[in-house]
Amino acid sequence: MRTYGVAQTSEGLYGTIASMTPVVLALLLCSSTLGTQSGDLATRDRAGAQAMRDGRFDEAVAMYREVTQLAPRLPGGWYALGQAYNAIKQAALRTFGEQPEDAPWRQLLTADALLANGQLTDAFVLYRATLERLPSMVSIHDSVARIYEKTGHAAWAARERATGALSPADCAKRTALCEFRAGRYRTALTAAQAQPDAESRYWRARAANELALAAFKRLDGLADSAERRSVRATRARAEERYTDAVAELKAALTFAPGDPALIDELGALFYLARDFEQAVATLSPLLQAHPEEARLLEVVGYSLLQLRRVEEALPILQRAVERDPTDPGPRLALGRAYLQNGDFAAAIPLIEAQLAGDQDGSLHVQLARAYTGLGQRDEAAALLVRSQELQRAADERNTEANQRRITAPKNW
Repeated sequence: MRTYGVAQTSEGLYGTIASMTPVVLALLLCSSTLGTQSGDLATRDRAGAQAMRDGRFDEAVAMYREVTQLAPRLPGGWYALGQAYNAIKQAALRTFGEQPEDAPWRQLLTADALLANGQLTDAFVLYRATLERLPSMVSIHDSVARIYEKTGHAAWAARERATGALSPADCAKRTALCEFRAGRYRTALTAAQAQPDAESRYWRARAANELALAAFKRLDGLADSAERRSVRATRARAEERYTDAVAELKAALTFAPGDPALIDELGALFYLARDFEQAVATLSPLLQAHPEEARLLEVVGYSLLQLRRVEEALPILQRAVERDPTDPGPRLALGRAYLQNGDFAAAIPLIEAQLAGDQDGSLHVQLARAYTGLGQRDEAAALLVRSQELQRAADERNTEANQRRITAPKNW
């Protein structure tokens, strides 16, 4: 089956978690116009698909680049090339783990994502904080300058860019950085892949991201297709335009009726758009066909819970927890389902285990309801006091965030 999924277009840091199965090229449909090239396309497509499955993403890029050269009007080739570059990006991102030395790099990548999504003030604040931890990353000045330009501060932008200037001698030592700055992303990627240090891995992710976006952008100049609509849906999702994303995926399904990856993503988008009835209706047939698929269990279970169809949600969420007892999302949802159903004793351990992550006091309120239901009013009262403290702290954080401003360069 020809499987599309939704492209990981990198509009946000981690983008949409999509099927990494490359597009199978529509060779039979194109054979009349491609002539003898169709055999070459088939060979390269198979090689690229196998390389993706094996995690040999550089080889997949090479194969799909050849596909796009042989058939530049074929949407599937550009889509698959974008997915291959995205796989390189995701692999680079995964190298930044939870070690203390990785923290500033994760912070920088988060700032990049905020800028890409138009969250300029949050990005600005995070870039400034990151620059203090990574002063050698002069490229941060480029990003801050972009924010200044987008907010109408041309003079500030010029000062910021000047602060981040590098000499030719510096560029000789930091090839990936300077090639990226010059817009030569393939060269930047090659240079970044030659070294294992954190800065090189960062540029590996950034350069692969730009190359993926360039590949996906080529779809806009071709005939409408499932691939083009999938990319547009991902962009809309990253920008939280969920209704637009739904419309794009519906259009994609007119080119690939019944494609399970597209239907899966459509159901998830209905959930994000808070159209829970449509989420259930869209994904229930897939769940019947794949009753142990974790993503389907979660989205259908969560949607039913939102609809307060608790009797239907409970067995689905129970299966989700049984499938992965360590995943906190289904466990919390199951706890809430038990709470709605009046099974307070079953709800308590599931909710209580996640109190440490309660940012606004809401989990403490729910747990207090469960204890009240069991007649344990002293425990409930203590939880409500703590919930009020957490709510005040959350309000203070929100107030502080609302007071953030984009300010002039230092020593201006």
